[in-house]
Amino acid sequence: MAQQASQSIIAELEDAVRDGTSAKRVQTLRQVTDLFLNDGDRLNDEQVKVFDDVLCLLVARVETRARAELSKRLAPLDYAPFEVIQHLAWDDDIGVAVDVLTHSSRLSSDALREIASSKGQDHLFAISARENLPASVTDVIIDRGEDRVIRRLANNAGAQFSDNGYSSIVARAAGDDELVEILGLRIDIPAKLLRDLLQRAKDTVRARLLAIASPKAREKSARC
Repeated sequence: MAQQASQSIIAELEDAVRDGTSAKRVQTLRQVTDLFLNDGDRLNDEQVKVFDDVLCLLVARVETRARAELSKRLAPLDYAPFEVIQHLAWDDDIGVAVDVLTHSSRLSSDALREIASSKGQDHLFAISARENLPASVTDVIIDRGEDRVIRRLANNAGAQFSDNGYSSIVARAAGDDELVEILGLRIDIPAKLLRDLLQRAKDTVRARLLAIASPKAREKSARC
């Protein structure tokens, strides 16, 4: 029944989209989104799939501003339709992709790694602010990211780093006082890498780090 309903609704929308104006398509997208936001947390998987199919149809036929609005509305929802979130995350326009890349729990680590491997710096910058960012993704960001991306990633307490990733990001800190300070304040930085970091730091930077570091961080640096 759900599949038949989906096909019927999509057929009707296809007619409306084909014959309607741009403004009408945007209005329809907002109406469908409103319906989902009102009831989405009570729907079963098949019912969510109906909304997913409908929203994907509309997303392909509206302009950037409307897609960005949809991204902002759906990004916080852990029950957001799966396929439309993927479409929004892969959008070349960062204005569309930014909210889902930064906030949506519907993006898997594999999807994030693929996006980070192929998209530009703005997409990497958005991903770098995610909570609970796994090492498999941060490895890619460290390898491809420019300075502003690396600083944002290092400043993300929820970002996890592999041994190679941590070594690489510490190496990137050479000559970058801001990155040295950010990394020096991470409570999870391995003692050996903290020692390397402090040895490379300018005296003024090292002094600032020790002045603002937590007792745990100061204890770790003393052992170094």
